[in-house]
Formats: sequence, structure tokens, C-alpha cells
Amino acid sequence: MTQRLSIKHLQVLAAFRRTGRLSKIAEVLKLTPSAVSRRIDEAEARLGLALFAKASNRVRLTPAGEYILQAAERILADLDRVESVAARLGSDVHHVIRIGMSIYRSFAWFPDFAAYLAKAKPGIRLELAADDMDELDALKGHGVDIVMTPLVDDFPGTSRVELFADDLVALVAPSHRLAKRRFMRPEDVAPEDFYTYSLAVRPGFEYLEYLLPAHAAPHRYIVVATPEAAAALTRGGQGLTILSKWAVQADLEDGRLIGLALGERGLKISWGALLRSTDGKGSVAFEVAQLLRSFFAQRRSGPRKRQAIPAHGRRA
Repeated sequence: MTQRLSIKHLQVLAAFRRTGRLSKIAEVLKLTPSAVSRRIDEAEARLGLALFAKASNRVRLTPAGEYILQAAERILADLDRVESVAARLGSDVHHVIRIGMSIYRSFAWFPDFAAYLAKAKPGIRLELAADDMDELDALKGHGVDIVMTPLVDDFPGTSRVELFADDLVALVAPSHRLAKRRFMRPEDVAPEDFYTYSLAVRPGFEYLEYLLPAHAAPHRYIVVATPEAAAALTRGGQGLTILSKWAVQADLEDGRLIGLALGERGLKISWGALLRSTDGKGSVAFEVAQLLRSFFAQRRSGPRKRQAIPAHGRRA
């Protein structure tokens, strides 16, 4: 089927979203007003419907225009990324792998891993996707190639490479009543405000494994935008949160937060690298995931150890 609209038509819609005025589109696209009008007329004629309508002396997009605009923004963003990556693919770069993180935004490890990867696989360039993401949508849409996640939910169409085990810890400020404790009992949450980034019930996390079996609940849940926001509010001295220890290690090391084990035995979670199921053994994404696993294994075995390159990761 021949496409009726071209990139030039989609650019007009995207420019209207940015400016809110037809008169400004020409300025954004560096066209004459008559050229913009011709593009709009051509698009509407090809589709056989109106994309713009006047309402109360203002021009707005019709429902059809809004619908096409949503696709236009995705298409233009994808094209921009493809062109950007292609421009960076010189003779020394053969693959670009985008890594994102699910839930957390903890990227202190990234510079060291980039250097580690450069020695193991010099032809691979890394990029970070730091935006909020739905793991499945990001992978399926090729917005990312690897998602680091502590979640063990069923993600159809994906495979998982285990990276490392971590502890969930209760975080409190140094001035908090529980700060001198080695661990927190479930009943200790009863008088507390509990900061959380989600009320979703996740397998392996604190609600199902720690609070529910003890029939314990906090005074109230306060939902915040991100785990980082939960940690920041906890630093204020009121309430607590429960997060991945690895992801808040900087706060623990500088004493801004105190981490308490969940019960005497603690509660482990597993961080993994989520890949598209089509990126199996032999794919570049799979190789990078395996190197992530080796990197974290060496990093966690001793922070001052020089990170050796595993034999399987060396380039022939």
C-alpha cells in the first residue's frame, strides 16, 4: 500500500504541537507560509479529511489530526534517533546498544562499565536511556536494547540474564527512632508514613514476602513519583521507605540514610538484564548483558580490585 503522507506532512503537525499556531510553523520549519499551506492542503487532500479546524477564532487539530500527530511524533523521534546513531557509526563503531533502568535511575556504575566494555568489545558504543519507561514497550519499540530491572514479572517476548543479588532495605534518616537498629521488624512500620513509588504488588518484594505474612501495614502509604523521591523524603527524618540497597548505595555510604535489613534474615532480590527474546546467544545485546554480569560480579567482590576482562569477552 502506498503511503499517503510523507515526512514533510508529519513535520507540519509536529511543529503545530510545539507552537500552537499555524503562523509559527513556517518559522520553525524555515519555510514560507505559502509552502506550509500547500503541505497542509496536500495532506488533507490525500487523506480526504480535515486535519485542522477553527474554533473560537483559534485553529486546533481535528480528532483525526490529533490521532495522526501522535504517530507523527513517534515516527519523527525514531527517525531522529536512527539518523543520530548512524552519524556516530564510524569505522571504529560497529554496534550501538542502549541501556535503560527499570524503576531506579542509578547510573553511577555506567562510566566504569563503559570503560570495561571498551576494552572487552571496542566496537560497541553504549548509550543510556534515562527516561521513564515501560520495560516491554521500550524493548519492543527498540527504544532500548537492554533494561536493567529488579522485577521478575512475566514479560512476554523477552529473555533475562541474571546480573546480581541485592538486598531490599528499610531506609531511615540518621535521626529516626529506628536508626540504631540492625534490622527492622514488620510491626515496626505500624506508626510510620511509608513512601513508595508504586502500590503495585510485585513478586519477591516487601509486601508479599515481608509485610503480608506478618499482617503488618504502615500508618499510611504516601505515593511519590520515583524511588529517588522516596529516598529524598526519607532523608528529611519522617517516615521510611524500602528500596534496593545497591541503587541507594551512595546515600548509605555518606551517612545520609541508614539501611536496615528486613527482619533478621533480610530479603534478597535479583537484578537482571531484560532483552528481546530475539536477541539470544550470539547477539550483541546478549554479549553486553553477559559482560554486565561479569562487571558487577567483579565490582561486588571487591571495590578496589582491578576489573579484568573475561576471556570470552576479548575481541579476537
